[in-house]
Amino acid sequence: MTDALLIVAALNGTRTREQCPQLPVTPDELAAEARRAVDAGAGMVAVAAPAFDLVVDDVVAAIRAAVDAPVLLSTQRPRQTSLGTVTALFGILRDLPELGAVHVRPPAPDLPAHREEARQILEALDGAGVRPVPVAGGLDAIGDLEVLGDDALLGRAPFLSLALGGAASTDPDTAAGTPQNALRLIDHARSVLAGLPIVAGARDDASPAVQAVAAAAGAHVRTGLEDATALPDGTAATSSAQLVERAVRLGESLGRAPMAPADARLLIR
Repeated sequence: MTDALLIVAALNGTRTREQCPQLPVTPDELAAEARRAVDAGAGMVAVAAPAFDLVVDDVVAAIRAAVDAPVLLSTQRPRQTSLGTVTALFGILRDLPELGAVHVRPPAPDLPAHREEARQILEALDGAGVRPVPVAGGLDAIGDLEVLGDDALLGRAPFLSLALGGAASTDPDTAAGTPQNALRLIDHARSVLAGLPIVAGARDDASPAVQAVAAAAGAHVRTGLEDATALPDGTAATSSAQLVERAVRLGESLGRAPMAPADARLLIR
């Protein structure tokens, strides 16, 4: 296996500083961590905005000033933020990310997401010229994406993000992050989504195993403090960059060098 491994560094997600003291939160902190992650081998950085307002501009601008790598912004809203706030934002941002991640099923029980909401977000991204990255945590979500693909709303998607839960997850919308589930979802997604490349990750204790399965199966991987705050031995991770370094070693053990940001840009054209 000689194809390059795209490593997406997921820098924050929905975690809080209280849950993870080393989590980057401010635009400057996110930019500095993006720089470290890319230096460690990431080809792309993924961020969640602190709020769906013009702070997003500050986050994207700070990352762009620090590193020349594609930026993937989560469009997942908290329950107290309206869908209209999210869709309107992409019409007024000065610094647009290259990509927007779109959930079709709730990534957590308290976070709203469904196929028709995703449809509106996909339309807003298309209007702004931002490439969509559909996110699926289970077979039902892949089915939703198949419908949206039939409606031509995913034609510009450069890859699918598989986001599994922890190894013991019982969330009905998010498959437990076991090696068996990871391989089953990868195989199913490839069969129904016309060969769309796949980036796979999982939460907490499941993250290393899902990355290993994905990399061995020819897919790509996501890692970072959004997914896991500890190393496989239980030691607290000091940064997303440290987790990226581990993913680089995993790829190299399979003969897959880390994909550089310039090559990641070719993937998303």
